[in-house]
Amino acid sequence: MLRLFGKEAKQELVKLVHGKCLKVLVYGEYQYSCCVADVYYNGIFVQEVLLKNELAWHYVAYDQRVELATVSK
Repeated sequence: MLRLFGKEAKQELVKLVHGKCLKVLVYGEYQYSCCVADVYYNGIFVQEVLLKNELAWHYVAYDQRVELATVSK
């Protein structure tokens, strides 16, 4: 699970996905019935891009995937 860092992160996310055909893989539910999902476009893992650009952080307590934990360090 990722959390975005504010206005810059939102702008980057919009730039990455706006108007594109997305593949959204829902794998869970968070509090208040929010879906937890991975988002891809053209084979690009959106969360990984945000982590690499230091625009989001990875919650290891909710998502134990090693590939995301290593990107965010």
